[in-house]
Amino acid sequence: MPSPPRVIVIVGPTGSGKSRLAVELARALGGDVINADALQFHDSLPICTARVREDEMEGVRHHLVGCVKYGEYFDVRAFRARAGSIVRECVGEGRSVIVVGGSNYYAQALVSDSLMDVRDGEEEECISDKSFIDDIGPNGGRRTAAEDGTVGVDASTAYARLAEVDPESAQRLHPNDIRRVRRYLEIFDTTGERPSDVFKRERTMKKFVSQFDVLGCRTIFIALKCDSKVLDEILRARVLSMVENGLVDELEQFARCHGVESPDGARGDVRQAIGYAEWMPYLQAKVKMDSTPCVDSELASMRDEAIEATVRHTCRLSRRQQSRLTTFAKQYGWPVRFVDVSDSLSKFCSERAAFKDSWYANVVHRALELCEHEDVVELDSGNSSKQVAVHTCEACGKTLRGEIEWRAHLNGRRHRKASANARKRQRLEFGTKHPRLGRQ
Repeated sequence: MPSPPRVIVIVGPTGSGKSRLAVELARALGGDVINADALQFHDSLPICTARVREDEMEGVRHHLVGCVKYGEYFDVRAFRARAGSIVRECVGEGRSVIVVGGSNYYAQALVSDSLMDVRDGEEEECISDKSFIDDIGPNGGRRTAAEDGTVGVDASTAYARLAEVDPESAQRLHPNDIRRVRRYLEIFDTTGERPSDVFKRERTMKKFVSQFDVLGCRTIFIALKCDSKVLDEILRARVLSMVENGLVDELEQFARCHGVESPDGARGDVRQAIGYAEWMPYLQAKVKMDSTPCVDSELASMRDEAIEATVRHTCRLSRRQQSRLTTFAKQYGWPVRFVDVSDSLSKFCSERAAFKDSWYANVVHRALELCEHEDVVELDSGNSSKQVAVHTCEACGKTLRGEIEWRAHLNGRRHRKASANARKRQRLEFGTKHPRLGRQ
């Protein structure tokens, strides 16, 4: 008898091979692929958003890829409704479904109500004594004060109070993440309990339940993990390949057609993709060239810097995504099966001829085994309570958490320029052509 259909959710850091694995599992099990990457919903910027190409789909039907026109708003509630219908249709016809995307938030929202409280078709956060949601924002990351209309709130005072009443929660948050700081303080004021204790209790009480259990199919989570150094090499090669395949022309055409910057009040704009913001100085200069010529050497310098910034920020994103996988499995207790792709991707970088055999043996076959059995593979245990250093850059007026963000900031162009200006102010050199010459 054929195996019953499954709902397989593939998560993992960008560049780890999720799209490739999704196609191979769909071919092996007989099923469709549903995109759960928020930026790949858009029909714009296919190269910038690393959207799976037609030739890479290998005849497998893909849903919700490039389905949103520019200017349309497609939130997690709309995704859950459309993707849920597709899952029920596929399972009803005996086909498995592979959900794949870079944002865990969309995958979680599709499978379970654990991060959402859906009532009468409306999405809203559940804030009550009964159930507190440790939300992570619509894009799987922290939400800024500007996005939530809380810019005027004294962030430092609120964060200092949270650090006093619940140091563990304060360690988890960025000092400027005023929305979540206020939310945690609201929990403390409402219940008299530390938010960290509330979340721990809720997690131990919470049992994973898939909304698709009623369809008679199993829901399986497969998370790809990879050595950071190997992934960094893969991501650098991918960015350079995107440039060779027309990334710059795509960005220029989009900027001329829709503008370089997002319109005021725009939500879910495709310009949020890593690989767009890094190119904005270049795009602004390029668009202005239509009326004001720009020196070729300056344009080339901005282009090179945009490439390096895209590589740097993509590598940083992959580390954050990989870190969240531990939370996904350990803190929330979801049944995640981990597959290590480090060896295969290392061969992709150094022994391209041996990559295919290694990928099928170590990744595809392992994933198929996990789809058949109930075992759960854990990540290497780490100290989840490890203290995270908070750094403040006086020159730039920015606060950063963790050594990776701090080192990246110190190596950035804006910090170097701000530091140089600060040194000039100390030496009273502003307004002079040279320190030894008088003020002009």
